[in-house]
Amino acid sequence: MSRWFTSSSPQTRRLAAAVSGLGHPLLTAVGFVGFAAFRRLEDGPAVWVVGLVAGGVVLPVAAWSYWQVRRGHYTNFDVSVREQRYSIYPPLLGLLGGATLLVGGLSGTEFLRPGLVAATGLLALCYLLNFRLKVSLHAALSFFLAGCLTLLSGPLAAGVALAVASLVAASRLVLGRHTAPELLAGAFLGLGAAGLLAGWEYLAPA
Repeated sequence: MSRWFTSSSPQTRRLAAAVSGLGHPLLTAVGFVGFAAFRRLEDGPAVWVVGLVAGGVVLPVAAWSYWQVRRGHYTNFDVSVREQRYSIYPPLLGLLGGATLLVGGLSGTEFLRPGLVAATGLLALCYLLNFRLKVSLHAALSFFLAGCLTLLSGPLAAGVALAVASLVAASRLVLGRHTAPELLAGAFLGLGAAGLLAGWEYLAPA
């Protein structure tokens, strides 16, 4: 089956590239934070939250990846070579941890803190596993956010999000950026992190 994916037609590969680009973790993360913030907060605080995540995490990580590609240290913007990922996880985790502290310190944003902590833990686990397996971050974050969407919008939206996450994962296989085990590991970890978050939300005092 994986051979069928990787030997797909040029049209299929172009479609996969578009899906993969739209499903990039940096885009989906800031998009979901924006959705959650504007759903639960007034416009002013929501703009601050999105600005902190976009300006404090997404843009610096994107700039770092672009700079490393220009220097020839990364093969591509997605950092698809496992050995090259060792240098992107530490700044990513540091920036996300800082953003978690800053966002959690804003009035009325406490509901975002568990999700940001869960996302940080998910990335830390992917970092540890990277010594043996190049976990797909596209799959991990897509399935994590699909699970988070269940908490915000219910099962119907979650079903759509899971279908989209599956398409994102399939696009990575078509493009040859990940193997099936790497994608399955990402999906499993993402859903597991979302499940832990749901358990926390259920057990946490109101």
